[in-house]
Amino acid sequence: MQHSRFTPIALACVCALAACTPGNGSGDGTAGGSGGRATPATASPVATPSATPSPTWLSPDRYRAELEAALKPVRSSLASLLKARSVDTLDRRLGRTEEAVTEAVRRLRDLDPPPEAALAHVEYVRHLADLDLRLLRLRPDVADHSLCTPSALLTRVGKGTIDNLRVAARNLKILDYDAPAIDVKVPKRRNRRLANGTFIRNGGRGGRGHLRIRNGLKRDAVVTLTQGKTKVLSVYVRKRSSYQINNIRDGRYRVYFTTGTDWDRSARTFTRNCTFERFERTLRFRTVYSGYTIRWRNWSLTLHPVPGGNARTRTVRPRDYPR
Repeated sequence: MQHSRFTPIALACVCALAACTPGNGSGDGTAGGSGGRATPATASPVATPSATPSPTWLSPDRYRAELEAALKPVRSSLASLLKARSVDTLDRRLGRTEEAVTEAVRRLRDLDPPPEAALAHVEYVRHLADLDLRLLRLRPDVADHSLCTPSALLTRVGKGTIDNLRVAARNLKILDYDAPAIDVKVPKRRNRRLANGTFIRNGGRGGRGHLRIRNGLKRDAVVTLTQGKTKVLSVYVRKRSSYQINNIRDGRYRVYFTTGTDWDRSARTFTRNCTFERFERTLRFRTVYSGYTIRWRNWSLTLHPVPGGNARTRTVRPRDYPR
């Protein structure tokens, strides 16, 4: 079937002014007169007491309040990010999380924490900024569906980045200052696959028709049949493999398929390189009884483009794909 893949020194100039004392003047004297000598005046410096500078650091309570104000949006957005169930939701929440982390780093860098927390504060802000940079660099990978789940995103952020932030948050916690960390286990990069022909959902059986699925693509696929808004069955078809679903019950079905790498059973999606499509044409399975004759319709679907194909596909939004 044919596819259409639609970043002063202020220089103080001190000028010393010296008063000029006139020399001895000469004038017309009177007989018997005597001249006098001027005595220069002297000034003694007056000592002024120096004021003791006030401390500029925040009190512990004020520091806690500033931490909470800066980091509350980070804590909230991280929790929401890790619960994303579709890649487009993941994309939106990643954007909000990265912006929240950027703002938190900006606010925390301007703080002067209590002396006992100064070193821990600097370390926390440094590792939070590292996280911010990683999230920023990964936004395009989520937008183009190279990364499709929170677990895949965490794997790319990296265990080192997350562990460093966790240790920095723990050091502040020891000093009784609360700062958020990503308290989840970072999974290793995996490539999980199901056996060819594994049913993820197995319903709509009891009929006579069959559906032959050929996957000539470079990635595994999951093909799903729906009736209305109800998902009837889903089957895993490995790359460059075929599978036949037998005994499909009569009715009209819409066919969706998703492809990608690393199938996550719990999320029911591929974690990397995911695509989501559906066939524009519906499939009608029908059994006709005529006398002693029984006739029924079978179908064959090809997921990869072939010359002379007669079925178009279109991309669907991930949140609209039936799970």
